[in-house]
Amino acid sequence: MLKFLLILSLIVYVFYKIGSFFFRAGAAAQELKGFKQQRKTPEPKKNKVKGGEYVDYEEVK
Repeated sequence: MLKFLLILSLIVYVFYKIGSFFFRAGAAAQELKGFKQQRKTPEPKKNKVKGGEYVDYEEVK
C-alpha cells in the first residue's frame, strides 16, 4: 500500500510540473502576442474621395 501511494504521489507531482510548464509557455505566448499587437502602428488614413461633380462659383464683392 505504501508503494502504491508513493508511486501515485510521484505521478501526480510529475503531471503537476508538466502542466505548470505548459501553462507558463501558453501565458508567455499570450503576452508576446499582446505585445506585438500593442507595438503595431496604425496605418495613416487615406482620403477616399476620388472626385466628383465640380461646381463653378463666382466671387461676391
